[in-house]
Amino acid sequence: MTESRTNQSLEQAILRPLDDAKVSRFHWRTVLISGMGFFTDAYDLFVIGVLVAMFAFFQPFAIPGVLGNLPFFGKVAPITGLGLLGAAAIFGAAVGPFVFGRLGDLVGRKTIYGVEMLILVFGAVMSALAWSFAALVLFRFVLGIGIGGDYPMSSTIMSEYSNVKSRGRLVGTVFAMQGFGLLSGVVLALGLLAAFPHSLDLIWRVLLGAGAIPAAAVYFWRRRLPETPRYTLHVEGKAQETAHVVGSLTGVDVAPHAPRVRGSSGSYGGFLTRFWPLILGTAVSWFLFDISFYGTSIYTPTLISALSLSYSPGLSAVQHLMVAEEYSALITLAFTVPGYWIAVALIDRAGRKTLQAVGFSVMAIAFAVLGLDSRLIALGAPFVAIYGLTFLFGNIGPNTTTFIVPTEVFPTQYRATGQGFAAGWGKIGASISTLFFGALIGIWGDGGMMLFLGLVAVIGAFVTLVLIPETKQRTLEEISGQAEESTAGAVHPSAAQPSH
Repeated sequence: MTESRTNQSLEQAILRPLDDAKVSRFHWRTVLISGMGFFTDAYDLFVIGVLVAMFAFFQPFAIPGVLGNLPFFGKVAPITGLGLLGAAAIFGAAVGPFVFGRLGDLVGRKTIYGVEMLILVFGAVMSALAWSFAALVLFRFVLGIGIGGDYPMSSTIMSEYSNVKSRGRLVGTVFAMQGFGLLSGVVLALGLLAAFPHSLDLIWRVLLGAGAIPAAAVYFWRRRLPETPRYTLHVEGKAQETAHVVGSLTGVDVAPHAPRVRGSSGSYGGFLTRFWPLILGTAVSWFLFDISFYGTSIYTPTLISALSLSYSPGLSAVQHLMVAEEYSALITLAFTVPGYWIAVALIDRAGRKTLQAVGFSVMAIAFAVLGLDSRLIALGAPFVAIYGLTFLFGNIGPNTTTFIVPTEVFPTQYRATGQGFAAGWGKIGASISTLFFGALIGIWGDGGMMLFLGLVAVIGAFVTLVLIPETKQRTLEEISGQAEESTAGAVHPSAAQPSH
């Protein structure tokens, strides 16, 4: 016990300068290196919404109409070729977090950081060169694996390098780069449609291939990042190496002659049995949020294009698509992007749990209003304002917080695994929603779909209040209970119980 307490004190002494440090140039460089991955992730995931709307009237190759039917609440929900195409990358993104998250804990963050970008580049390039529907679905799936792999790696690395005071802001800034990725896809689509309205085959290929450029650009810099001090210390037990890295980052001479401490790795079974309340809270809340966010984000161009057809039947198909993209750009600029940055500004003061509960609650109200008065679901200011609130408060709350919380509540040996597990379940929800969103609108109508999404948000708020702990202004070791564990790797029981 004496040795354990000595090692524990040593670990705390080594990491304290990192926790107390001011935000430095290294922090912002890591934010940029990690954030560019999320810029690319959002671009690649959501640009498919433009293609789904485009392929409704222009098909470069044969796209199946109905692939099959599934019974759903007493009715039949068709699985369409366009639905599968829209969901293919997200199915891949549901696989990537489980794989890369576990690898990140087993072999180290640095060892595999950047590999997910290579997969993403390959998937984007091959998607642009796809020669058939099956090939496009396959390569979008591969692309998604790379995208999903980025979630646990970038978030864990940024969280473990961050100081206590600004950790939410730094990790949130990485995630906020998604907003610019979303906007870039819309702007590029608008520009290409305006410049080459008769070259749709070229446009869809350029839109898919462009996603490889930023991913390739950050690969080199990701490979140069050092291993995080927490992994080096808690898992590998290399106290001297950790002290050297912390000293080089903070300028503080940290225990230069520190002995080796006992590292700790963890099994997947131990992760599931020891931390199931936190696993349930982080995974279910992310799952519920992505059901609404991905379904609405990807199908917004299709929804607005259909509404545009009703109100302006004289426009051509390309013109309807451009109207849809213009409204998508308006919603993104006015609501989606600001939501990310409001979250960044508030998260270290208001707290993760508060923002997540408020975000889900406002989403529920906005969806309910649209569902109860379906006349509002039309082009114009009322629809844009109310529909936009779901994106604004979704990003202020659960879209950002579900990304951050899993990087804080699990100890180092399980951190990437926990974030990957939550992210994977989030993307399972996203893929289900994307695959069936169009079919459910056909069954329930636009108003019924909005009411369903409102119910999902209500459940999300409840899960947040019951199962998500508050983590602001506490060290990662305090939050996860790692500060109270023995260095032999025993997990303190309180680590598995969220506070309310």
